[in-house]
Amino acid sequence: MLPRRPTRPDLLRRLTAEADHAHQVGMASLPGELEVAHFGTDDALVASRRQFLTRAGTTAIVAGAVAVPLGVVAQSAWAQDATTTTSTTAAPGPDCDASPVTMTASDEQIVVFAESVERAAVAAYGLARANPALGPAARESARIFEGHHDQHGEALRCLVAGNPQDPNAALVAAFGPQLEGARTEVEIIELLRQLESAAAATYLAALGQLETPAVAGAASTIMPVEAQHEVVWSQYLGLPVTAYVPAFQSTDGAVAPA
Repeated sequence: MLPRRPTRPDLLRRLTAEADHAHQVGMASLPGELEVAHFGTDDALVASRRQFLTRAGTTAIVAGAVAVPLGVVAQSAWAQDATTTTSTTAAPGPDCDASPVTMTASDEQIVVFAESVERAAVAAYGLARANPALGPAARESARIFEGHHDQHGEALRCLVAGNPQDPNAALVAAFGPQLEGARTEVEIIELLRQLESAAAATYLAALGQLETPAVAGAASTIMPVEAQHEVVWSQYLGLPVTAYVPAFQSTDGAVAPA
């Protein structure tokens, strides 16, 4: 069953402005030291964080009538042995002002994967805005959120000084056709809401495995913005709070590398 009919456009504009402010504040602090105190060097703590996220390997994205299995992690970017210590040093790439970041090889792979998720979100929002069923107020919010995802993708790219990643194929396959075929604004926004939920859960899963403070800081800055996007769309659809604020935040719905 689809959510309720969208509420007032003025409410959407106010919620979008609040989300945009949170995004701007967070991006201004990247790559902050938010997670330095949280991420220690104790091996037991690192191991416990990884064990906490092992359940994320059997999740799936459900987008309308499409379910995308995302539990295949063997030989994936996140299927690294816990003892991996190889590190790489990233130098600033094109249009990147960030200082070089030294990180483990597994952290670099997670960053690259997360960037592909951001690129997929950009593509999804582009399709949503191109659909004539989306009204003016929602179209403007979609434009702003698309810009957030683009900046998140660039921030992640600069951490590893790499070339832009292709959009995540699983997300594109799950959401692309549905966004193009949606006939009502409610359908479009519900798909975007599900996409944002998956993105936020993906960063939560990443935080359970990341070891590099600067990378964890970036993930912890991006994650709440993606979650706030979901809240904005949920409130605009008139959903009850229980539909988008879980009693306990989990990694259910996280995108896992295949």
